[in-house]
Amino acid sequence: MTATSPGLDRALALAARALRLTALALHPAGAVVPAQRDSEGYLLAVPIRVGDAVHVLTAEADQPFEPALAEMLVELARLFAGLADSAPASQAVLDLEADRAQIAAELDAVADALITAKHAVVEPAEIAAVDHALTLLRREQRQLRAHTLDAGLASALQHAGMVVVGDVARLAGLPPAVAVVVERVAEALARGAVGDADEPAQISVEVTELEVKFRLESADKIRDASELDRWGRRISALGGELVVQARGVDVKLPARRDEGRR
Repeated sequence: MTATSPGLDRALALAARALRLTALALHPAGAVVPAQRDSEGYLLAVPIRVGDAVHVLTAEADQPFEPALAEMLVELARLFAGLADSAPASQAVLDLEADRAQIAAELDAVADALITAKHAVVEPAEIAAVDHALTLLRREQRQLRAHTLDAGLASALQHAGMVVVGDVARLAGLPPAVAVVVERVAEALARGAVGDADEPAQISVEVTELEVKFRLESADKIRDASELDRWGRRISALGGELVVQARGVDVKLPARRDEGRR
């Protein structure tokens, strides 16, 4: 019995095929692990820590394990531990975004009601008030939906008016949950920054192999970091880190993974 996500199951299957193993499985803490060797082949068991629990990665083969293969399986165990540890956090982020998208869709009924009301009024001031309400509603609907999930993170940041430089292609390789959190961090920073005369702050974005760095170009300080703190906890659960600087935010990205690309 294993306790893995579909993405991790696929990664295990692909690794087993590439290494010509008869089986490769991640067993949760407390599960019964097969004997080290039986009449049908050989088995290597590698304990790995996933959160606060110790799981076991088992590899089965028709032949004895060569030292190089055993060493590779130990390294793979570390990678799979990271995948297993972040899977619930990733799903939680994506579930939250699905809830937000559903709310945005349900607000279409409110928008339809406002359009109907607009056709029922005749006074210019009333028409203007309905138009203003409809504009605000449409803006909130756009903010509820994660642009990243439709067009990618680089497009989402550019759509938000940010100048993105550096290793922009790195953004396309982030798992969807991580990319969404980076987009939400950008939005929170834009809301929390103080610009001249209360104008929207201009924010630049630099992408490196390990970080996404947001810098305030036209703001003195971050007015409210509480929302950033909440998203920081989410990025931490995904294996990264959020560091608030004097004039910006650094998002330290999780280690590279081959699953979940968008």
